[in-house]
Amino acid sequence: MNYRILTLSVIVLAVVFSSCKKLFEDEELSMKRTDYTGTELRTDGYYYSTYHYYDEREDAQYDKFIPWILYRNGVSLYGYVYDYSEMKKVEQSFEDGSFYDRHKDDKTRWEVFQISGSVIEFEGWESNGLNLTSDTRCGEILNDTTFRINKYVYHFKQFAPKPDSTNRFIK
Repeated sequence: MNYRILTLSVIVLAVVFSSCKKLFEDEELSMKRTDYTGTELRTDGYYYSTYHYYDEREDAQYDKFIPWILYRNGVSLYGYVYDYSEMKKVEQSFEDGSFYDRHKDDKTRWEVFQISGSVIEFEGWESNGLNLTSDTRCGEILNDTTFRINKYVYHFKQFAPKPDSTNRFIK
């Protein structure tokens, strides 16, 4: 009796594990990377969005920003949330390569983008806990230095050098 249960358990586990590879694979992006040759948005720097929030528990106001870098090769690099007071420090990390080093292996930071008229569309990855699924966001271009996605407005800041755009996720 125990032999049958053990054999059945081994067979069930073999079937489950043989199908797990597909279950845990990251989704492919549907949008292909294409060079951006337009003039709708500038690419000689980075974009950032600021937001402010009040933490009732700490009775404190916080000012944050999110950097977003667009490259002429159709790739974008979306940074983490930083304190606004650290903007110069983040820019220094662009220059010394540490920003790229911190984000180069994080697939959820890399995206492709395409622009059509006044619409900008991004596709990247987000985690669902098991694997990474593709995620698409669309926004409106307000002028060549400003775009909006949902309630967040991204403003341009001219800056060089930008972090490297090469990564192992987008070809």
